[in-house]
Amino acid sequence: MPTTLLSDTPNHPARVGRSRSLAEILGCDTGGAIKRRTLTGNYAEPRLEFPERMKWLAKVQHEIAECSARKEGYPHKVAAVARALAYVGTVCRPSIEQIAAKAGCVPNTVKACIAWLEERGALTWSHTARRHKNGRMVRSSNLYTLILNFRSMVATVARAMRAIWRERPRVLSKGNECPGVTQQVTFIERFEAQQNLAAVTRQRQDELARLWQARHAT
Repeated sequence: MPTTLLSDTPNHPARVGRSRSLAEILGCDTGGAIKRRTLTGNYAEPRLEFPERMKWLAKVQHEIAECSARKEGYPHKVAAVARALAYVGTVCRPSIEQIAAKAGCVPNTVKACIAWLEERGALTWSHTARRHKNGRMVRSSNLYTLILNFRSMVATVARAMRAIWRERPRVLSKGNECPGVTQQVTFIERFEAQQNLAAVTRQRQDELARLWQARHAT
């Protein structure tokens, strides 16, 4: 009887470890979303001196004022978060917890404010990683790039990346079904679903009104 090596079996880790998925080759995660850059080793850190950081903070405050004048929603702590980012130093790489402590809010609020600033083209950020003493690469604080010109090409790319990440496919579990099934739901699809639901609601209300009138007409 011929012997079968474990590495010859299709699902053995020794065999699976040698192959990469298409998503990994394209730089995406398993849900199809584009990954943010992870900076390792020697890389250039974006530096911004104090006068430029104060100009950036003034532009953010102006953006907040315009949103308030247009009665548009924005995170209530975005000004405090922007101030914490502007005063952190020449190189902006604080942790979420450090920003939250300086801004006087919780980490989830900080994340919402950073997302709003990126949507406005005010900043972008990258993951960073360093080599631990055990030899493995471990995550460290994010590295933020404060963008002085909110209408520049860099700002446009930052807004596009935020939009792509926001509309990324979600991995949802459906009971006993395979948890790896993904659902791609875009803003347009959600809007159309809300319109269809409103149409069905109006139709059923009209039917109930006709039945009520018919019952009380006799």
